Amino acid sequence: MPMLRHEIKQIVHASVLETLGHLGFTVDDPHAIQKDMIHLRMARTGQEEMAKWVKRTAVGICISGLLYLLWDALAAALLLKR
Repeated sequence: MPMLRHEIKQIVHASVLETLGHLGFTVDDPHAIQKDMIHLRMARTGQEEMAKWVKRTAVGICISGLLYLLWDALAAALLLKR
């Protein structure tokens, strides 16, 4: 016996409400859920941006260190030749 469209809709609606409730969302206030999602997105993008800056800084430090070693070796070699 096939299920009617409204029965399927009721089952899906109940399942979504139950899932959101288990995830800790207040299903009675959709605006609060939207604010929570906006906050989560901002936290995620902020963390990604911070990770990007940390990686850039680490690469910059490594390159600076290598350039210093090269400069120091070159300076030592030039001083020994004099």
